[in-house]
Amino acid sequence: MEKHRWLSLCLLGGWALPFLLQAENYTFDEALLLGSDYGQGLARFNSEASVAPGQYLVDIWLNGRFIAREGVMFRGEGEDVTPCLPLVFYEQNGVLALNTPGSESCLSPAKRVTGASYVFDNALLRLDIAIPQAEMVQVPHDYVAPEQWQAGESLLFTNYNSNFYYSDAGGSQSEYGWLGLTAGINFGLWQLRQQSSASYSRYGDKKRYQWDNLQTWLQRPVAALQSTLSAGQSYSGGNLFSSMAFTGVKLETDQRMWPQSRQGYAPEIRGTAASAARVVVSQNGRTLYQTNVAQGPFVINDLASTAWQGDLQVDVIEADGSRSQFTVPFSALPLSLRPGVWRYNAVIGRARDYDTDDNWFGDFTLERGIANSLTANGGVRLGKEYASTVLGGVWASELGAIGADVTASSAQLPDGKQTGWRSQLSWSRSFNATGTNVALAGYRYSTAGYRDFSDVLGERNAAKYSDVWRSDTLSQRNQFTATVNQQLGDYGSIWLSGSVSDYYGERGRNTQLQFGYANQWRQISYNLAASRQQTFWRDTTRRADGQPAQNARHGQTENIVTLTFSVPLKFGEREDYLSLSTSHSKSSGTSYQASLAGSITEDDSASYAVSAGYQNSSGEAAQKNWSASLQKMTSFGTLNGSYSQAENYKQWSGGMRGAAVVHRGGVTLGPWLGDTFALVEAKGAEGARVSNGQGAAINAQGFALVPSLTPYRFNNVQLDTRNMAADIELEDNQQRVAPYAGAAVKLSFSTIKGTAALIDVTTRRGSLPAGAEVFDEHNQIVGMVGQANQVYARLPTTKGQLTVRWGEGPDERCAFQYQLTDDQPQRAMIALTAQCSDA
Repeated sequence: MEKHRWLSLCLLGGWALPFLLQAENYTFDEALLLGSDYGQGLARFNSEASVAPGQYLVDIWLNGRFIAREGVMFRGEGEDVTPCLPLVFYEQNGVLALNTPGSESCLSPAKRVTGASYVFDNALLRLDIAIPQAEMVQVPHDYVAPEQWQAGESLLFTNYNSNFYYSDAGGSQSEYGWLGLTAGINFGLWQLRQQSSASYSRYGDKKRYQWDNLQTWLQRPVAALQSTLSAGQSYSGGNLFSSMAFTGVKLETDQRMWPQSRQGYAPEIRGTAASAARVVVSQNGRTLYQTNVAQGPFVINDLASTAWQGDLQVDVIEADGSRSQFTVPFSALPLSLRPGVWRYNAVIGRARDYDTDDNWFGDFTLERGIANSLTANGGVRLGKEYASTVLGGVWASELGAIGADVTASSAQLPDGKQTGWRSQLSWSRSFNATGTNVALAGYRYSTAGYRDFSDVLGERNAAKYSDVWRSDTLSQRNQFTATVNQQLGDYGSIWLSGSVSDYYGERGRNTQLQFGYANQWRQISYNLAASRQQTFWRDTTRRADGQPAQNARHGQTENIVTLTFSVPLKFGEREDYLSLSTSHSKSSGTSYQASLAGSITEDDSASYAVSAGYQNSSGEAAQKNWSASLQKMTSFGTLNGSYSQAENYKQWSGGMRGAAVVHRGGVTLGPWLGDTFALVEAKGAEGARVSNGQGAAINAQGFALVPSLTPYRFNNVQLDTRNMAADIELEDNQQRVAPYAGAAVKLSFSTIKGTAALIDVTTRRGSLPAGAEVFDEHNQIVGMVGQANQVYARLPTTKGQLTVRWGEGPDERCAFQYQLTDDQPQRAMIALTAQCSDA
């Protein structure tokens, strides 16, 4: 009823608005209405933070950080009404010096902590508590305490992704259908997941059906270790060793549990302030961080990770306006960690995809941020007659970030024992003066005897069936990769990437080069891209006697050039995009394509794309083609369809993607669900849409799905009520939640059903006190008295009685009857008149 109360107060104060705009302070003075009951009780609204004693459900903020939404007791202290929170609240939120006089379990902030204060916003039901920083444990500004993480509901869900494809090429017809399922069951923190797929194909008269169980596993977040435990079919980490599909148990660090400002890599910044100062951290002219520090040494260790490279500029602006500056070198590689941060991965299980009996293995890796400039890592992988170890690290310096590691392996193979080693070197650097960014350059060298565990299992499996094992990593000798980005200011930007690999045993060489240029002229964006791929190999086919049949050197080269333009087009309030592109390659010839894409609806729930093209392949007749596609996001999933046609084929396809959740309230359909999602319950609020919910809306049963939440972070979930029935009102249309990864949290929104009415009330006693509360026949508050005896209320039934109360005495209340006509409940708000008699 807080919303009703403040709406009535706005009505009450509307006549005074011109005066309020000119006054810094204003009060409700009951003496101005001497001799009348009209203003009785108004004085309690003279303070913005005024509140009657009692318990309120409020949002609690501590030093500008959201803590929780929970009930808080407000009780009188002299002439004031102050909030009091239990001792455990302060202890859980890092308050150091606590006053605990006597056995008081409920004290105001000022009595609990010296120097503490609070501000309560009655309209927003928000309680801001301020505690001196010196009395607080220092935690990152975006820290969410594990006590506030929510495990969510016990329920069952499944994601489904289905599509059907039909093609008629020169009279040859084919069909293909596919259904992918990702199902899950949540029991508290335990989460069971299963992935499977079904496929159908028809070529001519031949039909084929197939069902595949892809992956099943059980997982559980372990907050105490900042880790995730999983058992079943999974994949090992790929940081230091190659990733392996396995069936077994894995325990690994889950960095999502860390505050956002501790994830990724950023250096610690240390300095000294001569006075109370402001510290500004910038990079390449962009401000990344600002904070206020007290006089003396300071440290900034919660700087958010940045995708940009370049040294950090630190400005210390003193209280008198003087300024000092210093630079902190910054370059990072993917394995860089902040100082003091640990990350580990432990696996034991059987490797999948290999038909051998000796595929058990175990992994353990450990990484540690030693200092701003140094990260160390190492690990071991053990299997049957196989062992490998790795040791390395990352060094950040003025020359850039340099990563290096050495891996040694020993393996028993069908043709004997092989031992060897592999070394890797990587480098990343930004040159601010020239705008050049070497995103990653790496070189790897392997001796002939080095083996990844996956290649060992592959060779053993191949020998079992007298076959030959081939992979991109087997017998690789050298590999070099590089990516360079160059900013050209108003002339756009260019990028270049390439890789070269060669192998032992004359297996050949692979070379890839890619180049791109991008710029914009007015609102027209254009891109030029070129790529070249060369592959050389030797044919080592053997005769029946085991001798090579031939040893010829073969090669293949493919060059592709593409030019693309993108032009925004305005159609009323809608902006669509026209794209023009052309590409050329030796194998495919030259093609030209024009497409138009955009949204059909104002809420972007429906989109379209149409295109037409021309293909001129070498040695073949030119081909014209066109296509069209539609996509619609609905409350129960996403629908899509397409059609394309050329001179030698016709093709159409359709699909549907979404989710179904089985819970205590029934079955709810919605958009495709992410790893972490929410179930919203708002009884009677059918039609209310979930903001940023990919089309999700409250259904007739009062439920909807929020398809994706960020784990271990506060997420705002908001309902848009524009499509809701006029006789329903949400008491609160927004909630915040911080879920565990994989959780399905339930958010309940309370609703009030009834017809909104503005009632002109007359009484024998004259005026009703503004701010008096209005009750229905079940003693529920449904409205409040505003100015000029106008009552705002939401009427729960088509007829009944309402009681106005402004005190506890029998002479401090009156009651009146109301009755609605058949058409009135369909209106957003109705106007009524009533006679209020003594109750």
